[in-house]
Amino acid sequence: MAIDRHVLYEAAVQGVDYDLDLFQRVYRTHRGRDFTRLREDFCGTAALACAWARRGRDHEAWGVDHDAGVLEWARAHRVPRLRMAAPRVTLVRGDVRRPGRARVDFVCAMNFSYWVFKRRADLVRYFRAARASLRTGGVFLCNAFGGTGAMQPLVERTRIPASRSLDGEHVPAFTYVWEHVSFNPIDHHIVCDIHFRLGGGREMRRAFRYDWRLWTLPEIEDALREAGFRDVVFYVEGWDTRRNRPAEHFRRRVRFENQSGWLACAVGLR
Repeated sequence: MAIDRHVLYEAAVQGVDYDLDLFQRVYRTHRGRDFTRLREDFCGTAALACAWARRGRDHEAWGVDHDAGVLEWARAHRVPRLRMAAPRVTLVRGDVRRPGRARVDFVCAMNFSYWVFKRRADLVRYFRAARASLRTGGVFLCNAFGGTGAMQPLVERTRIPASRSLDGEHVPAFTYVWEHVSFNPIDHHIVCDIHFRLGGGREMRRAFRYDWRLWTLPEIEDALREAGFRDVVFYVEGWDTRRNRPAEHFRRRVRFENQSGWLACAVGLR
């Protein structure tokens, strides 16, 4: 039986509970309370939006994406699993550079999805729209990667253990492959591929391709401030030196040592 690439992506890339816990912690740190209304931009399968709605009866979520196909996939495979929470999720096909009608407490753009904007004017326009979609005191969060290895050819392989999808479908163990295909130092144009290696010698090559601009943290901060955010702070993933791997905990930083690879979150405060 063929395994859907979206199911493999969710198993390999997305940690929705971890992300949602981080969002709530960041919001609580800066606003002193919990939030209830979330918008997931570039939502794809809307895993974050759906998981958020399941977390509480007062939780509402919006997912926005320009790809009609992936939104239909989410409506068919994710929303029905929500049962009573389904009415609290709204999926919208649209341009994230236009403010949403519903004002929310928290807007996120995860998995570097906003890097699809290669011109600064488009990036600022998106950040302005995100800010305009926030209630007073709202918070915007986007993530970024970098480091000395980010601008070089790269192939990373991660073994993903067997699991079950949100549909309850068995997902056998597989290998997730992240590849930096090319990078141009002049304009920071980066092309990345995701491949999946399955059992029996099967391989799903170029299951996803990303054609981005690798934005640096100071560029992101400048664009957020130009878009009108009152303040911008950064949270950086820690590093476990003993095990030589990410510590899987983000802390607020004003300085950190460069490494071959790092992950950070830029937080814009309205």
